[in-house]
Amino acid sequence: MFVWRKVFVVSGEGKKALRNVIASLPVDLALTKILDVVYRYAYRKNDYITQICTHPKYGYVPPEELKELQWRAVKQAFIHHYNDCDIYRQRCLEEGIEPNDIRKYDDVMRIPQIPAEMFKKGGIISIPRNRIMTVVTTSGTRGDPSYLPRDLSSMLGLAEEAIRLIINVYEPAVMEKLGMNRREIVKYALSNWTFDLFTPRPDETSTWLTQAIAPLVPIAKLVGIEVGFYLEGFEFDPKRVLETIKERNKDNKMMVFWAFHYIINEMIKYMDKTGERLELDPTGSNICVMALGGGWKTLEGDKVDKEEFIDMINEHFGIHKDFIFDLYGLGETNFGALELLCPEKRMHTVLNAPIIATRDPDTLEIQDYGEEGLLSIWDPTMNSYPAFVISDDIVKITDIYKCPACGRTTQDVKFIGRAEKAELRSCGLKTQQILNDDSRELLEKFKMENVIKAGIGYRPGDELKR
Repeated sequence: MFVWRKVFVVSGEGKKALRNVIASLPVDLALTKILDVVYRYAYRKNDYITQICTHPKYGYVPPEELKELQWRAVKQAFIHHYNDCDIYRQRCLEEGIEPNDIRKYDDVMRIPQIPAEMFKKGGIISIPRNRIMTVVTTSGTRGDPSYLPRDLSSMLGLAEEAIRLIINVYEPAVMEKLGMNRREIVKYALSNWTFDLFTPRPDETSTWLTQAIAPLVPIAKLVGIEVGFYLEGFEFDPKRVLETIKERNKDNKMMVFWAFHYIINEMIKYMDKTGERLELDPTGSNICVMALGGGWKTLEGDKVDKEEFIDMINEHFGIHKDFIFDLYGLGETNFGALELLCPEKRMHTVLNAPIIATRDPDTLEIQDYGEEGLLSIWDPTMNSYPAFVISDDIVKITDIYKCPACGRTTQDVKFIGRAEKAELRSCGLKTQQILNDDSRELLEKFKMENVIKAGIGYRPGDELKR
């Protein structure tokens, strides 16, 4: 281990040379060939989950074909969880639903779901304990965090989707229209990227927002991409952070910022105090981006107006407004939506596997598209537990369609607000009644292993250093 680590502790010039070598290789082509082989094998085996994650036209599959793959993938996952999760099977038996009842897309809406709140109360799991690789926590902004086990299959599905998403970020016709060459884009990005993360290190917090980027860190370092964690040790030093960003900007770096809103707000306060401003990418030509997640609030809990905040980031960092975008996801599932890929900044779903719908907050009945309701997700890629979840987020969604602005096959999501806990009480009680001592014991095990790590970027009671 010591020798291996020493090999990669190289000088700045060595890292640059390594990056240039990697950038000169056809990385995108190699990944494409690998995923194509995986897809063809999954097709022969009727493995619909892997098919939808590795589809060669990922992001641009025609709507009806995508729906067909989605419901078959969800049914495949339903069979697994029905057979291997005792708690969930009991819930299904109470509802009178079994896998043979799922014969088309609309039947998915009958598959029993679990309120997100229930992951705080029991160890709901569909795999042997020895296959758990990590336990991810949600933010716990309304109380105790949820503890969510992940196995290799659950993480692999997300990785496959992420790779296809990056490779297929624009369909060939769009790239040709924009005068873009994918090979040149990948080469430039690999040799010029930096990851600037306003988060703790992944080994310091198990929150899902931080864990989502964890697999990318060793890969980035392997190819010489610089990675900075600006909340390392749960300490924030805006002076040091600003100096680091300035140093990277001297080399005209393509900086990718991943940030909680409240930390950026603290950075802006410091820059106002010192009178400093950055000019990182005012024209958007260098593709510096800032991805924001974790809720539009300051550290003190005050709400932040989205457009005003984007204006502030543009003024202080000098990042083009088109590349300041919001992320939306649910930690209990491999579900995500973002604005970046659409020129009209529509909040598109970007992970193709999950089926989503909304439920009436009072009756929990499935609603028509366009109505405000509780976001409900059936995610087939989560192998470790049934990620068929009713969230407490009130949203509006569209049906699956081909976006005329960016060409993606997608759904639009508009976040409205949070529902009251009481609205999910009756549904939650049904699941709670069948939680057993073994499931509660497992949850306590998760807590003991992750209690110090839980949080969304800072531990309650800690002060950010200024």
